[in-house]
Amino acid sequence: LNDVPAPAYPIEHSSGARLTSGGTWTSASDVRLKENLTPVAPEEVLERIRRLPVYEWNYKAEGAAVRHMGPTAQDFRAAFGLGQDDRTIATNDEGGVSLAAIQALIEENHRLREPVEALEKRSGDLKAAR
Repeated sequence: LNDVPAPAYPIEHSSGARLTSGGTWTSASDVRLKENLTPVAPEEVLERIRRLPVYEWNYKAEGAAVRHMGPTAQDFRAAFGLGQDDRTIATNDEGGVSLAAIQALIEENHRLREPVEALEKRSGDLKAAR
C-alpha cells in the first residue's frame, strides 16, 4: 500500500484544499490547520436559520433558465458573521451551519419523542385495563 503513488489533483492549493480527479472540491479541514475552536449552540443556529431569508434565483450571467436556491451572502453574513466578506459564502460555512441545525433538530426530536412514547404506553395500559 505504501508503494501506491499519491493521486494527482487537477487543482491543489498549499492549504490542502483540492479538486479531485472525480470533480469534487474538498476543503482543508484538518484540526492542525485551525485555531480558536469554539463550540456552537445548535439551538441558536437553528433559530438564526429560521429567520434567514432563502430565495430561488439565477445568476445574471447564466440567465433565468438556470435556477439556484439559497440565501444572499449579505443575509448569511448578517445572520452568522462567518466568512471573509459579505459577498461570498464558503461551502464549509454552509455545511457547518447545516450540521449544527441538524444536531438541534435531533435533540428536539428526542425531547418530543419521550412524552409521545409515555402517552402511547399509558394509552396501551388504559386499553388493556378495559
